[in-house]
Amino acid sequence: MHSRTTPRGAIVTREASLALSEFKTLVDSTAEKIRAAEREAVGFAIGQHHGGDPLRALRVVAEALKSPDFEAALSQARSKTDTAVAWHSGEQGQQEELCS
Repeated sequence: MHSRTTPRGAIVTREASLALSEFKTLVDSTAEKIRAAEREAVGFAIGQHHGGDPLRALRVVAEALKSPDFEAALSQARSKTDTAVAWHSGEQGQQEELCS
């Protein structure tokens, strides 16, 4: 049995999904930057300097991880997920009461 508020559950879950997707986009971008830093470090290690600077690339990654956008996206993903969990926990409790 579904209550009339079930669409709200779908909405809060969708909001959590979108927030996590936005965070994942930032993580993927940062992961690509660390892979670039790794390639540059390997190039330095084997003596193939092609203008890359591993330290600069690593600093870019470090700054990305410390950025307000990164922190905000992580916070938003946590918050939206917590909201969805709380909503569904409450809804499940209400349904169990109705069945009793």
